[in-house]
Amino acid sequence: MQEEMDSLHENHTYELVELPRRKKALRNKSVFKLKLGDGENPSRYKARIIVKGFQQKKGVNFDEIFALVMKMTSIRTMLSIAANMDLEVEQLDVKTAFLHGDLEEEIYMHQMEGFVEKGEEKNLVYRLRKSLYGLKQAPQQWYRKFESFMTDNGYHKT
Repeated sequence: MQEEMDSLHENHTYELVELPRRKKALRNKSVFKLKLGDGENPSRYKARIIVKGFQQKKGVNFDEIFALVMKMTSIRTMLSIAANMDLEVEQLDVKTAFLHGDLEEEIYMHQMEGFVEKGEEKNLVYRLRKSLYGLKQAPQQWYRKFESFMTDNGYHKT
């Protein structure tokens, strides 16, 4: 869990602030996933902080949640073209993808239980700067960041 909190801190995912009047902070929880090592043997647990996004209200915490999704027929077509033209296909896996999406809305989250800053216990919450898993707008924010990077590097949508 400490590793996850350090990662969030290093990526400037949040800042510790007083909760503004008439604003509500979202709750969160920790989710642990068993990671497999060599030979399918369990090696360690990976912690992830999830925002309870079901508490979000449209027009208050988010406006739009659309994110593009590729259809299986499109993937099959791309793979067929690559096979027919003897092209190589590369896969991209972005670790902590959603954490790269910048938030446009003001979203506040309670401090993580067990990780409350010393002397900062009263009324202080995290103001999220970047998306976290569970936020309704996280997929869209990740897509916007990815699209911007790709177009800045000369790629075009098909």
